[in-house]
Amino acid sequence: MAVRPMLCLFAALVLVQPAWAVIPDADSDGVADAVDNCPTTANSNQLDTDGDGLGNACDIDADGDGLNNTSDNCTLIPNPDQLNTDGDALGDVCDNDDDGDGVSDSADAFPLDAAESVDTDGDGTGNNADTDDDNDGLPDAGDNCPLLAGASQLDTDGDGIGNACDLDADNDGLANTAD
Repeated sequence: MAVRPMLCLFAALVLVQPAWAVIPDADSDGVADAVDNCPTTANSNQLDTDGDGLGNACDIDADGDGLNNTSDNCTLIPNPDQLNTDGDALGDVCDNDDDGDGVSDSADAFPLDAAESVDTDGDGTGNNADTDDDNDGLPDAGDNCPLLAGASQLDTDGDGIGNACDLDADNDGLANTAD
């Protein structure tokens, strides 16, 4: 029972500071030097990505991958191999477009191939190299609707676009949905 009053007394001494007490904060970031992970560099958020006790603001290797931030192509995500497929400023682990083709990796069927990004028929061959994009057995060169599978080559209005993908199949100026 004697421990509890001592804890209260200790807490009161630690938590209650006289109005005149100055708590050292060399970098003026609002975090006392005693608990600041960068006491001479302002970093009020105390972010420490790699958990090494040094805040990112003063850590020369913020992600802990063994590479100095100044030469690391992805300073907040570890990538010791520095893989950078498209040769831009960002390493692949933090680059949203690894091949630099303008299509986000999440929407790119071939995120490491700048020449391909779409595979309509899902056959593993990108549309640029695939001779039958919709995999309907008709080569694209002779298919009047190359991105929509369908053996029918019906083209009611003779405009070269098959009815299956022609928004105005009878060429009357009204969309098929309005006919």
